[in-house]
Amino acid sequence: MPKPKPIIQNIKGKDYEVVASRLARFRHDHPERAILTECIHNGEDRVVYKATVCDENHLPIAVGHAEEYRNAGMINKTSATENCETSAIGRALGILGYDVCNSIASADEVERAISQQDSRPFSSPAPAPAAPSHTPAPPPAGSGGGAAGDIPPGHRLVELRKYFENETSKGKPYIKAFAKVDGEDMDVYVWDAYNLQIVKDNCPGQLAATGEYEEFRGKTRFKLAEAQTIEAAPAPQKGAFNDSDIPF
Repeated sequence: MPKPKPIIQNIKGKDYEVVASRLARFRHDHPERAILTECIHNGEDRVVYKATVCDENHLPIAVGHAEEYRNAGMINKTSATENCETSAIGRALGILGYDVCNSIASADEVERAISQQDSRPFSSPAPAPAAPSHTPAPPPAGSGGGAAGDIPPGHRLVELRKYFENETSKGKPYIKAFAKVDGEDMDVYVWDAYNLQIVKDNCPGQLAATGEYEEFRGKTRFKLAEAQTIEAAPAPQKGAFNDSDIPF
């Protein structure tokens, strides 16, 4: 099996390796070693996990801890336990040296920290909008779901948050992006080379795009066909991301 390549994500101008990448490289190098996880605390408000990397003799050689609050963002609202365990594993592997960016924190952990800094506290979130049909009617020109620039007729406003580069089993490159399409959270898939570059150059950011909705494993996703940049309104002033909150 070929040695896995590190998967790097740039967040706020800094590079971080994702946990899945660290784990794949560790499994390739040391299939005989184990990673043990333990839930230290699982309460109504927060979750604490411990991850321990063991050597061939089942002796601990690296330990990582993580803490997640259940009200810190929509993902933690339903998956705080899973996120916490993943972060603990990523930190343990980072301590062991599985990071090519000289950072104990993983891309997953930093992305959540930024999301939590930017998110508003919520008490009674509004019901999620109904999933769009496969052939939704195009939005009116210029509506754009909050973008300052005009959205061409038949285009969708795609707000990119982060992306991952992947390959099919036949070696064809594609991108999976976490985004909002006309205000709805969903995955966006991009296949052709021209649009791949547009997404890379404008993430995080906004695009006007055409494409189609499709159902995949019970979730709606957007298959991007054509994308173009749009002029976005200046964002309201907010404090810069403070990475001192991340225990590197």
